[in-house]
Amino acid sequence: MEQDEQRDDQKSQGITTEDSESQNNEENSEQEQEANEETSDPLANLLERVPEEPSNLEEIIAYPVGPLAGNGSITGKEPVMETEELVNRVMEVLPPIEEQQDETYYDQWWRALRYLFAEDYPDPRQVIKELNYTHFGNDALEDERFRFKDQINVLLVLDVSGSMANEVDGKSMLQIAKDSILNFASDIPEDANVGVRIYGHEGASTGLTKEESCQATDLIYDFQSANTSDIQEVIDPLSPTGWTPIGLSLEKAREDFSRFPGESNTNLIYIVSDGAETCEGNPAMVAKELAESDIQSIVNVIGFNVGIEGQNNLREIAEAGGGIYTNSGDEEELKEALGQGEALIKKWNEWKQGEKADIYEQRREQEVKAISEENEWRYTISDEFENHRSVLHALAEEGYISQEAYDYLYDRMMEKRDLYIEIRDTKYKELLDEIEKKYEETLERINKEYNKNIES
Repeated sequence: MEQDEQRDDQKSQGITTEDSESQNNEENSEQEQEANEETSDPLANLLERVPEEPSNLEEIIAYPVGPLAGNGSITGKEPVMETEELVNRVMEVLPPIEEQQDETYYDQWWRALRYLFAEDYPDPRQVIKELNYTHFGNDALEDERFRFKDQINVLLVLDVSGSMANEVDGKSMLQIAKDSILNFASDIPEDANVGVRIYGHEGASTGLTKEESCQATDLIYDFQSANTSDIQEVIDPLSPTGWTPIGLSLEKAREDFSRFPGESNTNLIYIVSDGAETCEGNPAMVAKELAESDIQSIVNVIGFNVGIEGQNNLREIAEAGGGIYTNSGDEEELKEALGQGEALIKKWNEWKQGEKADIYEQRREQEVKAISEENEWRYTISDEFENHRSVLHALAEEGYISQEAYDYLYDRMMEKRDLYIEIRDTKYKELLDEIEKKYEETLERINKEYNKNIES
């Protein structure tokens, strides 16, 4: 009866059954297109959407890592592409320059080429931030969140959105993330509490709309000792399908930690995501609120194979939450990023057993790290420069770009190289000075704390 009434109503409005089915098909098609939006080609229309050229340290660090990064002779990871293959990849996404163009077009073409080979440069400022992690557990630290408490609780927030179906080295990104989480869980002290929250697990393939997907985030493994088999049981069935409500997930994380006040708990969050918020939330604001709440959480973010738009947004979340942003491009790098969390938990376990950190050793480690990163900048500049140079030369030899275009692009490449060298030399000198300053301040606070305890 209801169906008959519905058909009568449609007829009265001039809508036929065929029209209704067509409209439904169009709506379903539109939903499917939206759900697949995250998996679209990140290099499509590259000339129109390429980032602006960075001109200072902040912009260099915020600049997204390019899809052809990691192919240097010094810093590259096997298998490293040969120049011929790199040239072919460039020609797939950038048009030839056979005729004279104005400088605006040449500049646009250069920015696209620069992005393709953009490497991941370490942030000197991050080393200073990591001083808190190096000194984690020291009662003299000004920021209470970095003091070890009686209990440590780690919440892993896993992205299960549609784009996690994409593959890296023949393996889905979600499967890599699952394996990395299991690897993390298998190697931490049993005294630590671990929880797992997910988002993006509801969407097109489960029959939910974007609006419904954006309201879906679940704590699938409540805080307890990490039992690898139990964690595997709850994450194995997960399939990538939906959208990315990071902000909502962090709001729910506050509820997850509600029984763990910061006064007696060290609360850490590790978000593993391959992209930015897609549900109109404000995860950076929520991360800041979490850090400043009585939970006193530290929000770390691991960007997994993140595209142009996502890296800056994820970095903002980590900075707002007082944590560290790490960019990971493959399984090895993802496990390494989570390994930092493992090391911290083990350090907490040592603290509980009464072992004390040696700040002299910590300063030495920081100085070694700073010098190592300065060398990494040196090698990375060299690799990126050599890739640009060899590809430009090959493109000119093949007539894919004109001599005039080659001259302009080569000059821009040299300007970039000189700028990066200047920034490296300046910032790492400042970094070593800052490490020494922080060490002296920490030593002074420790001595004051010691003297206060002796007097009392």
